Formats: sequence, structure tokens, C-alpha cells
Amino acid sequence: RSPRQGASGFVLGPWLDNFHGQFGVLEYDAYQIEVGSIFQSALWVPPLFALAALLIGGLALGLDRVLEAPVVESPGLPLAPTAAFAATYLASAVLAADGGADPSLVLWPLALLVWAAFDPRPATFAVSAATALAGPALEIVLTGGGGAFAEPFGHLYHYTQPDFYGIDSWIPAVYFAGGTPVA
Repeated sequence: RSPRQGASGFVLGPWLDNFHGQFGVLEYDAYQIEVGSIFQSALWVPPLFALAALLIGGLALGLDRVLEAPVVESPGLPLAPTAAFAATYLASAVLAADGGADPSLVLWPLALLVWAAFDPRPATFAVSAATALAGPALEIVLTGGGGAFAEPFGHLYHYTQPDFYGIDSWIPAVYFAGGTPVA
């Protein structure tokens, strides 16, 4: 289970990350990879997403063992939770680029729907909640905390419209949605 999750994170991560780059939600300040106007990411994104997938999957496995919870198979196609997460990720890019209403108003219901539709166990909720806390905390470090950290600490990329320590306050919802497919 874990090696597959790591490989999936390595491949899927840059593709998802590209949504935020393409819609101008974030810009890279170091180690950028760009393929014309069709792909934007950074060299450190694939290993970081792979590590995140391994950590989230390990947390889920540990919680399942502690709670003696059976693993729940997703209804329909096995890729459905991942597709729902990808759709949430894309929605975050579109909504943030639009500049209209607070993206959180749409993203949190979507994130909760991903959890409820595909794996509504308490352990999966806990994994998603932990992901929604840890992911943005790491992003605050990687972005330099909106000036809270002196260079060269962080400053690998920046959000174009940050409103919370260098990140967008809606990003925890995207992380929450990402917990379910990995759990």
C-alpha cells in the first residue's frame, strides 16, 4: 500500500500543483520547472507530495490498527476519491483566480463531501483533519510565513493573494479533501 501511495503522490502532486500555477494562485521563487505555458511546478514538489502520501497513508494505517477499523473500499471506481480530490484542487484554483466570494465557502463543503461520500469513518476524518492542519503549517514554513521567517528559510514559492502567514486561508479545505483518497 505505501510504495504505491508514494509513487502516486510523486506523479499526481505536480499535476495538481500545476492547477495553482496555471491559474496564478501561486508562483515559484526557486527550482521552478516550466514546460511552455502548459505546466508549472518545482523540482521539490514530486518528492514532497510522495512523502506526504506516505505519511498520511501511514497515519491512516496506524489509526485503523489502533481502532481496529476495517478498511473501507470506495463505492464505484477505486480512483473516484482521487478524482474528487483533484476536482476540489481544480475548484480551488478556479475560485481563487476568480477573486469573487471566499473560496472557503465552496471548498469546505466539497472537502466534507469527499470524506462523506467515499470513506466516512472517524479515522478518515481524523486523518483528513490532521492533513488540513499539517499541510498548511508546512506551507507557512516553505513560503517564509509571509515575512515571518528570514531568508533563506522558506521562500521557495509564494501565494499571489495570501491572507494568513503567507498562505491562502482556504488551503486547509484542499488538504482535508486530500486526506480521504490517501487514507
